Amino acid sequence: MQRIKPLGQPPKVWKVIEKKAKDGKLMKFTIQEIPEDRYEDAIQHMCTYFLEDEPTCQCINAKNDPLFVQDIITIWRLLLAEGICVAAFIDNSNGGKPIIAGMNALGVEIKNQEHNFQFKSEKSKNIHEILGKTNVVYERYGVDKYLHAIGLSVDPNYRGYGLGRELLKVRDFVGSTYGVPATATAFTSIFSQKAAVDAGFEEFLTRNFADFVDKDGKEYYPNINSKTFKIMGKRLM
Repeated sequence: MQRIKPLGQPPKVWKVIEKKAKDGKLMKFTIQEIPEDRYEDAIQHMCTYFLEDEPTCQCINAKNDPLFVQDIITIWRLLLAEGICVAAFIDNSNGGKPIIAGMNALGVEIKNQEHNFQFKSEKSKNIHEILGKTNVVYERYGVDKYLHAIGLSVDPNYRGYGLGRELLKVRDFVGSTYGVPATATAFTSIFSQKAAVDAGFEEFLTRNFADFVDKDGKEYYPNINSKTFKIMGKRLM
């Protein structure tokens, strides 16, 4: 992981969108880079919603596995430190800090860059090895770096407004601003896969979760609520 956003730059606002709430009121979401003073709030958001809802995490009950949680929080903190993670913020009607309605933990992968991350949890290591095949983007688009993500999540109170799609679409701005020519991510749920299609992503690879078994032939993700995951990507420049 390498920081591409210069230190000291204020968070960039990528887009402001308005949506009509179910009660008819207008809601305004600001999609921007996550400020440093909201990093721990972002971690809490992901622990609360992503670990609960993402199919592989839900299947293995990741939120109640201390080592898994420790691994993923460490990874999210590394991504946040790159400075380009994005969130959709909405004003808090009760006052105080704006609410994180949804977020996407973004980072940059560079070809042939070595990673020395030591997983504490075998389960998180397995997920990383299974879903971390996004480097096919190098050959597909002839690039030497790309935007990747580990976690797209929307607060249940703000689902149904297309925030997942909007968070994915701002990668166009991120890529062109910081000189990152492409993006690729593993999408594990039918909802995130549809959002990716709507945001202009194309499918590189589809695999069945049932195909992944341990040395004894036991499935890693029995009864998972998603049959397949897809590696999907997009040229940004």
